[in-house]
Amino acid sequence: MASHKNDFLLVLFICYCSVRVSNELGARNPRSAAFSVNVVTVISFIISIIVAIVILSLRDVISYAFTEGAEVAAAVSDLCPLLALSIVLNGIQPVLSGITTCNIHWTID
Repeated sequence: MASHKNDFLLVLFICYCSVRVSNELGARNPRSAAFSVNVVTVISFIISIIVAIVILSLRDVISYAFTEGAEVAAAVSDLCPLLALSIVLNGIQPVLSGITTCNIHWTID
């Protein structure tokens, strides 16, 4: 459940930043928009890394949130690095996707 909450907060953050970039582009400030994109990418990456580190550091504890069986808990614990990697990639992918869409329509001098 906590992962969904973190994903939701990350999506809200990215939506806020998207509005910020859109406002800068609408005001014909491409350099400010580029700076905003860089800030959003770095902050999103930092948040994703922090969440991934928490997941990795609590991998043995998190596994018992799903089951009390030792075998299943060990399997969940073994999959936590994949979960951490997915969180990091999920944290930067929407930002990079938005940058690609933005670059199709606008050029920055």
